[in-house]
Amino acid sequence: MADVVASASLIPLLDLDPDLGDGIERADWEAARRDCKGHVVRVAHGGWQLTPGTTGRFGPIGLVIAEGVLCREIAIRDRHMLELLGSGDVLQPPVSDARLGGPVMLTAVTDLTLVALGKAFISAAARWPVLLANVHRRLEAQRARLAVQGLVGHLPRAEHRVLFVLGHLADRWGKVVPDGVLLPLPLTHDVLGQLSAARRSTVTIAVNMLESEGLIRRPDDGSWLLTPEAARALDAIAQPKRTRHVLGETLVVRQQLTEARSTRAASRGAADLHPASTSAASINSAR
Repeated sequence: MADVVASASLIPLLDLDPDLGDGIERADWEAARRDCKGHVVRVAHGGWQLTPGTTGRFGPIGLVIAEGVLCREIAIRDRHMLELLGSGDVLQPPVSDARLGGPVMLTAVTDLTLVALGKAFISAAARWPVLLANVHRRLEAQRARLAVQGLVGHLPRAEHRVLFVLGHLADRWGKVVPDGVLLPLPLTHDVLGQLSAARRSTVTIAVNMLESEGLIRRPDDGSWLLTPEAARALDAIAQPKRTRHVLGETLVVRQQLTEARSTRAASRGAADLHPASTSAASINSAR
């Protein structure tokens, strides 16, 4: 397991992560910087577990990653759902293990520097609620990225799934270079397969196709380069069909039908329980 060291003293959070204070008035900035403090937690690369020392005493809300790359994953059989977290992302302890999956596994891909959001942060957020709002905004952004990542697995063609995974990660981790967008993550074909719902052999074929079409290149350092043609291909693949509909609307209709059936069934049941009353009411109505 990775070595974990937490600082004994509190430091100003906004020094490590100024964006966490977005929305604080300029006149209040120095006071917020003074009051919004937390413990720094340093994790060496390798497997890691959130312990009571990091989630209880230091960061009951969670931890903000100040530097480094963290892999969070859960598995069912031999398939893994990976979530890569980096600078600015918020890590929260697992609420409980999934019934049909294994425990949440954390791996520090690189050495990590995190800031724990503890009691001092809570006190500061009571005075400047925007601090907590910014944390929730980041959590929502992470949820949205993970939703898109899961949606990629529904694309029918493997080469489209692989390209979308690379493009999706490049939106978060990529660097613009003269030849396109460089994704500096050394993703293997096996990892790409887990991210794109494909087997390793299928990913290899898909990568060869994408390279032959000039959409991606693989630099010698193991990173990935998406060419300008890749951006155009992604836009074309992502174009919604004209017949696209909102599934929530289907659920609304189905729910209304279910409620209507329940109402009719209840009415028939009431009539069966009181047949005489129903007949009398019918006779009186006829008169």
